[in-house]
Parts: sequence; C-alpha cells; structure tokens
Amino acid sequence: MIKKIVWASDGSKDSLHALSHAENLARMFGAGIVGLYVIPEYFEVSTIDEFESERLDLLASWIKEKESKGSNRLSSIAAEMREKGLDFTTRIKQGVPYHRIVETAEEEKADLIVIGKGKSHEKNVIGGTALKVLRRSKIPVYIAKGEEPPTEIKKILVPTDLYRIMSRDLEVTLSIARQIDADIYSLNIVVTGEGKYPPKLIELARGDAYNKLTEQVEDAKLEDRIKTVVETARNAWTGIVNYAKHKEIDLIVMTTYGDYKMRKEDFLGNVTERVVQESHCPVITVRPL
Repeated sequence: MIKKIVWASDGSKDSLHALSHAENLARMFGAGIVGLYVIPEYFEVSTIDEFESERLDLLASWIKEKESKGSNRLSSIAAEMREKGLDFTTRIKQGVPYHRIVETAEEEKADLIVIGKGKSHEKNVIGGTALKVLRRSKIPVYIAKGEEPPTEIKKILVPTDLYRIMSRDLEVTLSIARQIDADIYSLNIVVTGEGKYPPKLIELARGDAYNKLTEQVEDAKLEDRIKTVVETARNAWTGIVNYAKHKEIDLIVMTTYGDYKMRKEDFLGNVTERVVQESHCPVITVRPL
C-alpha cells in the first residue's frame, strides 16, 4: 500500500510538475508527502580541504543561501498543500542529490519516490539524477510524465515475459490496483525484429504466447481484474509504448530490468529506460526481488 510519498525538488519547473503528480497520488491513496530539497555538493571532500579560507567562506555563504531559499520554497509549498488538506512535511539535506533522495526515502520508510524526468538536452531523455535514482532505489520510483498528472488511475499496464508471471512489478501493481480499483493489463510483446517473417508464423507465435500467458495467470490464481494481452512489435519497448498510448493507459509499472539472473543492484535495463523516456504516461519502476 502507498501511505507515504517522497517528492524530490530542485526548484525547477520539472520538479513542480512532479509535485502535481505527487499531490494527485496522495489524494488517490490517502498518503502523506515528504518534500525533499537537496543542496548539491559539487566538490570532493579532499578538494574542499585544499580550499583557502576565503573560498571556504564563499562556499559556506553559498550553501547558507541555497538552504534559505530551499527552506522558504518548501515552506511555502507545504503551507499550500496543508491548506488543501494534505499531510505534507519537509526535509532539507546537503550532498549528492540521488544519494540523498534514496537515503531519505529509506529513512522515512516511504512507499514511493516521485521525481520528474530531470534535466537533459534532449526532450525525451531522462536526466542523470533521475536515472541514478531509478538504478539505486530499493523503493518503487514514479517518473512524472505526460502533459497533466492523472486525476485517476483506472488502467495499469505491466509488461511481462513468459518466464515468471508473479514478479515484483505485478505484486506492486496488484497492491496499487486494490487500493484504487484499477484494471491491470499484463502485456507480452512477441519481438519480430526487422525480419520479414510470414504473417502466419507471427500469428502462431502470438497465439502460443497468449495461451502461455493466460495459463500462467490462471495457475497463479490471480484476480479477474488482470487482462492478458499479447502484441507483436519489432522490439519490446516500442510495443509497450505504442500499446500504452493506443489503449490510453494511465500508468505503466515495470521492473528495472527483466533478466532475473543478472541481479545487479544498480542496473537499468535498456527496455525499461526506453519506456521511461518514450512513454506518454507516468512509469513506476521497481527493483526485482
């Protein structure tokens, strides 16, 4: 269940967009929000030790100014959120942003981290901090996407392979769906590559995948709210993104990587990264068990 959300702010429009998502999520789930502002560290400790006193004074003054501005901004946001009836607390930390975001979420025993896609020179590319949070967090991470935050979540998409239906992303999705009475779409993509396979062969592969996926859902005795879907596409991420847009999916939930043999603590798979970049709707990433 989602009862506490950590929202990470850097004062940018992107983070304020993420706040609107966090606000709507808090209303849907009856959750509290912890607003976090991190004063970034740009210098290694060894480098700071070599600073002259004048530089140290300048650095200290800069940190104090950033802390004051961050505190004032967060206090203003907190007051606004409380006026709207939300439980909103604030924290300010200094350090490497992604470290502090992950650390704070664990300290607060949060159920979800909400962040914007971050700064990047390319429109659909995720920023460095957001990527590192996705890779390092043990807690599910919600990437705010879309023009407007969803006011309700009725359709949740969970991409799946045919090796393990009851994966952590589905477990998280079931928990969310039960709270807000949403439908779940379990989607498998039959990858065709660039090859010009006979249509009959592709349709047979699609049918086999659908039968296996449906059988796994039935064997796992999962709820009726789960709908099994199989589509074909030249690659997995394209199929996921296109299906989500075509079916007007409200939220995608997927693991940070699909190969359970890898078990890398800070790995983000190519399919997940591309879906986060290209999706029209928000994406929650979860680390596999």
